Order: sequence, then C-alpha cells, then structure tokens
Amino acid sequence: MFSWLRKEKRNSVHTPLGPVAIYHHIAKTGGTSLRRVVRANYKGKALLEWYGPNRGSVAWWQTHYHALPPERKAAIQCIAAHSAHYIIPVIDRPFRVFTLVRDPVDRVVSLYYFVRGLTEHGKGKGAEMGRALESLGWDLEAIYRHLGEQDGLTPEQIRLFAPFFNGQSRAILGPHLDTATMPFVPGVPETLASFQITLRETLDAHYVLGLTERYNQSVQYFARIFGWRRIFFQRKNPTKKRPRLDELPSELIETIRAFNALDAWLHDYARRYLERNAAQRPMA
Repeated sequence: MFSWLRKEKRNSVHTPLGPVAIYHHIAKTGGTSLRRVVRANYKGKALLEWYGPNRGSVAWWQTHYHALPPERKAAIQCIAAHSAHYIIPVIDRPFRVFTLVRDPVDRVVSLYYFVRGLTEHGKGKGAEMGRALESLGWDLEAIYRHLGEQDGLTPEQIRLFAPFFNGQSRAILGPHLDTATMPFVPGVPETLASFQITLRETLDAHYVLGLTERYNQSVQYFARIFGWRRIFFQRKNPTKKRPRLDELPSELIETIRAFNALDAWLHDYARRYLERNAAQRPMA
C-alpha cells in the first residue's frame, strides 16, 4: 500500500514532482508528539513546516507553495502544519495525507482546559478563545447551552467556538466546503448530511488515519506506509490540570457527544480504518 512513498529515493532532485506525505496536524489529537516523529524522519529541506496563523486557506497555500524555487519544491518529501491539508486542491504531485483522530468528548475536554490555560500569557486563536470564555464567564456546559441550536450566531462566535462543534470534521473539510455554514446542532441531521458525504469522500480519496487512543499502533502504521526508520512513543504537550472524563457529570458528557456526533462518526470511521489496515502486510 502506497509503496511509491517508500521507494522514492530520498533527497533526489532528479524527480522534481515526486510523492509527498502531508501531515495534517489536527489540534489536541496528540499531534505535537507525532510532529517530533515527523521531524526525526524528514531532515533539512525534505520537511516543509508552515505552522502559524492566517494560513488556513487554499489561496494562501497556492500562493506560497508555488512561489518556492523549483529546487526547494523538488527536495520536499513531507509538508507539515495545522493547515497543511489546504494544499490538496493545488498540489502538483502525488501525495497522501496522514492525521490522528481523537475521541470527540476527550478532545473537547482537553481543548477547553487547554485554551483556558492560555488566558494570561498565551498567543494565537487558542488564547483568544480562552480569554473570550473567561470574559463571558462560560464553563464547558455553558458553551453548548448558549450556542447549541441557536440561530443567528455571529461570524465571530462561529470562528471562535466552532472547534467545540465537530471540530475535527470541520478541520478536514476546510479546503473543500464552507464550514462556517455548518450548524451547531446535535446529532447528524439533514443539515449535516452533505458535510458527512464530503467528509467520507475526502477521507477515502486522500487520508491515512490513526487514533490518538492507539497512538503507538498508529505511529507504527504510519512508519510502515511512509517508510520511517525512526519511531518513538514519548507523548508531548498533554493538557494539564484537566479532569478525567469519569469526573465529569454524565449529562455534560452526553451533551458534548451529541453536539459532536459527526466527529464521533469520524472517530469510528478511523477506528475501523486502522483495524482493517494496520494488520495488513506491506506490499513488497
């Protein structure tokens, strides 16, 4: 499977549009740990990392990627960023995207306490979200009470709080659909049906999937697919001072899961994908 990614000669400038692995780093899925593995396997100009704000658009990636000198593009074997998947519609070479998917309830709880911890000294959207929550006096339950199933949400509310409503699915769909039109609703009603269809089509066409909860197995699977020689399993950047799920009220757990039903579907899809593919023998 995907043997062309493993057999490509490393650091060769003679294949200017050779295959590339794209690491879509979804926030709060264990991605910082996986980023260290990526860096260990793609050295120097083989790795293009474009982390940073204001890069979540196809237009940004088209402009900046195609502005690279030909010899720089030719050296790239992996592209990594929170928004790296926005290159999908414009990339001019064979590629495969890989990412980790996390149980949506666990991810939402981690996200909430992570952004609240950025309130005083943090930067970026996470800190902005944390300060907004502090200013509003909202705990985790209040996010769903005030925003769930509400009509007429402002663009600013959608921008800031969308990660709490099927945030992983929104991240994957970003280059392909206007996710600002995805409603903050429980379940997967008709209003989310078209998003689910496009999500599955995108996964089937482009993604290699792992699970945060099966991190070691996922890293081993990615290593087999992409030919990584250096793998390790040390976890980095866990959210501190967050409660365990069994310490939270069951009603809150049910609410979070209901408003992240599309992410729950995504997580189950990734679980079945990993179980089906991780046990397969690599092609010769």
